[in-house]
Amino acid sequence: MARDRRGSTLVEAAFAVPMLITLLMGILGFGSWFMTAHSLQQAANDAARASVAGLTTTERRALVDQSLTVSRSAFPAPAAQTISVSTTESSGHYTVTLSYNLSNAPLFSAIPFRLPGGVLQRSAVVLMSTP
Repeated sequence: MARDRRGSTLVEAAFAVPMLITLLMGILGFGSWFMTAHSLQQAANDAARASVAGLTTTERRALVDQSLTVSRSAFPAPAAQTISVSTTESSGHYTVTLSYNLSNAPLFSAIPFRLPGGVLQRSAVVLMSTP
């Protein structure tokens, strides 16, 4: 009986498969997180660049909102309409800050371990004029 090796592959697979699934979930989860963070940063960059064309604060904000509408259509995570935007202007610098709540994406809540932060927030700054 000690030399009988039938079933040993099944026992080895029972140990290896859960570790493999956990590893794959980690790759998928963090890869999706990085893609979402990068896309949010690109949307902030595009909105900040678009704001340069505005002559007043109202025009700049309208350009930011218009740019964000375009970016939302290409956003890789669901519920892109929930991305919130805030803008500030000080000392000739215009800052666009975008926030996305990760709980809006079912993939992030399905992963069995915690990802960095519950809200992704990315900012971009452009120089409007020399102070």
